[in-house]
Amino acid sequence: MRKQDAAALKLFISGLEGRWRENREYFTGIQFTFTSGRKRFEGRAVRAEGDLLRLSFSGQKRELTFADFVEFYVTEALRYDGAVLEYLERGATMIVEADERGVRTRQTDTKRTEEAAASSVLPDRDYLIRPNEAPALLKAIGIMSPDGKIRNNMIRKYNQIDHFVELVRPMLEEDDSETITVLDCGCGKSYLSFVLNYFIRDVLHRRCRITGVDISQGVIDASRRTAEQLGYANMEFICADLREYRADRPSMVISLHACDTATDMAMGLAVRSGAKNIACVPCCHRELLDQLKFPGMEPITRHGVFAARFNDLFTDGLRVMKLESMGYRTSVVEYISPLDTPKNLLILAHKTSDGNPDAAREYDGLLSRLGIYPAIERECMLE
Repeated sequence: MRKQDAAALKLFISGLEGRWRENREYFTGIQFTFTSGRKRFEGRAVRAEGDLLRLSFSGQKRELTFADFVEFYVTEALRYDGAVLEYLERGATMIVEADERGVRTRQTDTKRTEEAAASSVLPDRDYLIRPNEAPALLKAIGIMSPDGKIRNNMIRKYNQIDHFVELVRPMLEEDDSETITVLDCGCGKSYLSFVLNYFIRDVLHRRCRITGVDISQGVIDASRRTAEQLGYANMEFICADLREYRADRPSMVISLHACDTATDMAMGLAVRSGAKNIACVPCCHRELLDQLKFPGMEPITRHGVFAARFNDLFTDGLRVMKLESMGYRTSVVEYISPLDTPKNLLILAHKTSDGNPDAAREYDGLLSRLGIYPAIERECMLE
């Protein structure tokens, strides 16, 4: 490499330091190659503790600051005919090349693997989380086997989470936050958290932070291990009771199949924290079974299955009415086939105002006529 190009090379590499400090949570590493004739000498730098990088080159390892790495790289590059550095972030790669022709930079999408997609997924579905683009993610959460195939017993789960992302995508794309924040309530194994993190950062190329909350320490520990395995430093998992947890106006609150009143806890937390968007798939509905009465309908409701289905309908209907009274625009869709599970309604809500007096009067009037006090009412008022 020509000595007169050293200043330009240092300038370009130093310019990456600002990106490193701003996007450190999405940084995955630096790969570089020095060439001398036909010989190649490869090295790598990854994130270490604090503000340090861990450098591996020529059989040696050491930790250094980004500024020290710049000095190392430029000094070392002068000893070779050419040098190529790839600064890797989730979703993007910055490349700096130096040789006898000078110094050049360019940016590309992060390299996609050519690993074959599984033949067992739906052939006519245009997946947002594609097997050949996100194998590391899908393997880490157990959707894909080590040999690159979607596991037969996970096909339905894969289709469910991909379709969930498809349905909430408009909310994410319309969000004008500098950093999209997602709160997964009752996160469990955190399938949705990991998939949304990948989709927002690696597909939409937006900054994001994902928080999973669950009362089970076991699933929280497992999710933390998966995040560490994937290098998803912009995720955190907290063991807490949803009724006591506090959040600061998240971009989106999600909940998938939270049982009984856990869905109300998730919605209540979303309302109390001023969440801009809510996306919840309720599960079982037991809470109102003993409260709801249907005068004149006894010939039907004496059959337990009919009473239970009436209860399901009213419980979710009341949830939607409460959200509307609190200033949310709502919609309800079937997000998967009822053949997969009868618990297949997705409640979507977008905050448009501080409250809707007309919707509140309708909601309060219905509660009065039915003589009930649903969990959603209690959860929205917790402080």
